[in-house]
Amino acid sequence: MAPAYAPCSGFSGACREMRWNLSKGHVPRGFLGAAGALTEIELVFVFAEPGDPHEGETHEGLTSAYRYATFAFDTGKDQFHRNVRTILDSCWPELTFDEQMKKVWMTESVLCSAMKEGGSVSTATTGECGRRYLAKQLELLPQALVVALGSKAQKRLRSIGFTDFLPAFAVAPPGCNFAGAKESWVHIPIELRRKREAQQGAPAGRSAGKPAPRP
Repeated sequence: MAPAYAPCSGFSGACREMRWNLSKGHVPRGFLGAAGALTEIELVFVFAEPGDPHEGETHEGLTSAYRYATFAFDTGKDQFHRNVRTILDSCWPELTFDEQMKKVWMTESVLCSAMKEGGSVSTATTGECGRRYLAKQLELLPQALVVALGSKAQKRLRSIGFTDFLPAFAVAPPGCNFAGAKESWVHIPIELRRKREAQQGAPAGRSAGKPAPRP
């Protein structure tokens, strides 16, 4: 992630539409986890892109972006963070938040906010960020279950040639409030358990459940 804070050279090319403004919180951000060894990571969440910075949010660079994301998820800052915490607790109910952070890597398919929160991002930008950052992150975690949360994340993963993921509804509004959203999240711990059992050489049996509905 370090090259994204040089700042990222994409800002002078395909990503001209994106924003770099430290005093207003606009930096590449929205990623968290990997608090232990990469081999400990079992689950990867891919979201669309970060929403607008919270009021008063400022950054100096990568460290502050990670620190603020830790605060937001740990405290359940908004509905997005609370939904993610609910899923994490369903996957590892016996673990603390800090322990869960060793098991998961959460990231965005585009690391910068759209010009309008929730708005469209150009194909040039999604492709540039996907090739420059997202694909390289996934290459480091071949053992993990990748979950694409929302249609934007799913489309962007496919655009960089990555198709081995579990689709689920978005965890941020408005998608998280659609019918079927919570049902799709229920499949995440089921599929995680199935993958873990398969990697350990044990039959998954009935625990795999049914495939998750495609949003």
